[in-house]
Amino acid sequence: MQDPFQQRAERIRTTLLAMEGEAPDDDLFALGYMIPQVELVLEMAEYDPQQVDADTFDATYRDWLEHTFSEDGMSCEDRQRIEALWQQARSRLDG
Repeated sequence: MQDPFQQRAERIRTTLLAMEGEAPDDDLFALGYMIPQVELVLEMAEYDPQQVDADTFDATYRDWLEHTFSEDGMSCEDRQRIEALWQQARSRLDG
């Protein structure tokens, strides 16, 4: 049985890695922050593969980022850049 949560995570990770490969220097910190968070979400998330879809991963990842921003004392500028790159990654996948 396929796991849509895991599949979406892998597609997001692959997209973020591609973006990192072509990113200007100003975006490398944000992308370097985002990429390992995908694995952490997969490790920490508790879910039933029959009850999730791609949107579930996206929402979980976004909530995870909000939590880590607070824990890491992320600056407002870094948060905004990460949010913009997150939207860009999702657009690449869904567009």
